Amino acid sequence: MQSKKSAVMMLLIAASVGLAAPVVTAQTKRVEGDAAAGRTLALSACTGCHIVASDQPFNPEWTGPPRPPDFKTIANRPDVTATSLQHHLETLPTVPRRPGMANPDLSDEQLRDVAAFILTLRDASPSR
Repeated sequence: MQSKKSAVMMLLIAASVGLAAPVVTAQTKRVEGDAAAGRTLALSACTGCHIVASDQPFNPEWTGPPRPPDFKTIANRPDVTATSLQHHLETLPTVPRRPGMANPDLSDEQLRDVAAFILTLRDASPSR
């Protein structure tokens, strides 16, 4: 048992410094989030800097420079996946360098929900 624990610790250390891809097992696999809950959360927490939805009640206060990308632009980046969105949000620094986004300190469920919502904004395309 100790060797398994040591192997897991070494993998976690390697992953944290970018030497290994995250391991996805049946126990660690991320599940899909609730896009409607993610939209509600994003509209209340992210609209100060981002255009979350075309029908959001007001424009962002922060307009840059640089201007934070709107959620639709983020969704349509070719390398964006639910996992990459969740990883990006959960690894942001608590105190960012200027300009930069601070860690929103979301729960795992909230991360899944926001990622699910963002991906609903992706343009339909035959190549996807």
